[in-house]
Amino acid sequence: MTARARSVALRVLLDIETDGKYANLALQQAFRNAALDDRDKALCTELVYGTVQRRRSLDALLAPYCARPLDDLDRRVLTILRMTVYQLAYLTRVPAYAALNDAVNLCKRTAPRAAGFVNGVLRAFTRDQRSAAERLEEAARAASAWADAVGIRHSYPSWIADALAASLGRERAEAVLAACNDPPLLSLRVNPRRATRDEVLQTLREAGIPASPSQVSEWGIRLGRGVDVEAWPPYRQGAVSVQDEASMLIAPLLKPARCASVMDLCAGLGTKTTQIAEHLPDGARVMACDIHAHKLRLLQESARRLGVDGRVEVVLSDARALPGRPELLGRFDAVLLDAPCSGLGVLRRRPDIRWRRRPEDTAALARLQRELLDAAAALVRPGGVIVYATCTLTRQENDELVAAAVADAGGRLAVEDVRPDLPAAVAARVSLGSAGAWVTPEWFGTDGFFMARLRRTE
Repeated sequence: MTARARSVALRVLLDIETDGKYANLALQQAFRNAALDDRDKALCTELVYGTVQRRRSLDALLAPYCARPLDDLDRRVLTILRMTVYQLAYLTRVPAYAALNDAVNLCKRTAPRAAGFVNGVLRAFTRDQRSAAERLEEAARAASAWADAVGIRHSYPSWIADALAASLGRERAEAVLAACNDPPLLSLRVNPRRATRDEVLQTLREAGIPASPSQVSEWGIRLGRGVDVEAWPPYRQGAVSVQDEASMLIAPLLKPARCASVMDLCAGLGTKTTQIAEHLPDGARVMACDIHAHKLRLLQESARRLGVDGRVEVVLSDARALPGRPELLGRFDAVLLDAPCSGLGVLRRRPDIRWRRRPEDTAALARLQRELLDAAAALVRPGGVIVYATCTLTRQENDELVAAAVADAGGRLAVEDVRPDLPAAVAARVSLGSAGAWVTPEWFGTDGFFMARLRRTE
């Protein structure tokens, strides 16, 4: 039934390419409508995410065999070519004859006049005895600019390569971009109110699920293979949550065990809210603010599952409006601002972000982030702390923004070094800026995060 999987993958890719649908949502909808077994779902998912992720590299591989510019091709034809070359170049277990045969048959059904063209291009591609890696490196070396070469080699827009180089330097930026093409790992956060990490690891071993303690977080567990976590009894019993290991580093910077009141300004689904709540002392509370009611409902469900719902209060609001409520001014011992951002640190999980984002998005997001940080500064008490975090790696949204906020505060905010509160292995590898630190994906296979801690001095 792999031909069926390729057909569904083509439809999903066209939905993404022509209708602007998000890859994960388009796949979910396709699986609801198509009768695919688990094997075909896995192939379909691989084809969709891989073709989206490697789009620029695939175009560089295809171009020498096409007499016409790729931009002039029918979208259906180009998508079939990309999807097939992805299989030939990156999937070692897919027989070439099967991929080519299905590509031609798909073209006969969707763009019949181009079937001969597709067949000719793909056969020319397979006749070339050089490896795909050799051909791709040749295309990268022919590029005139460093960012273009990196973009071709690792499949990113050139502006993203330049933006990361400005933050991390060229060598580390390319290492990050390469790592962001690796498959994302699945990790769990242990709820210390329900279990110890050793107890959860033992339960995993007894279930035959490969797992190891995280090097990044003392509450983290890294799984060795995919598992339906939500169907697993310890998850239903509130012993664990799904969370990236680098994400687990953010909430502890608040030192919630010492807090009576914490604000999570942009709580979203509450992954960090519930982590804070798990470590609060008795009688303390965390207020979770978000602009989306459905996210707050899901947050409350998670809090109940984890047994911390009595420690969580939700407020539906634009966080920028909270300083207009006098009872909240200077109230909180600690404020977490996990700010909306360009998401360039989570490209492993969201490969389509690289094609959706534009350079101008960064400036617009930085303006929003600054407004949110100003709100956080109004809500934290004198002597309290703000932790500012993003899952992106641009300097404009992170180091520059925090440094500007501190400068404008006229001595009321002071940057604190976060490294003493990070695990030693992580602290040794973070990239430091003037106002915070980046944890990048190439070291531990995590998402990329920026984190900064500010103390209100008066």
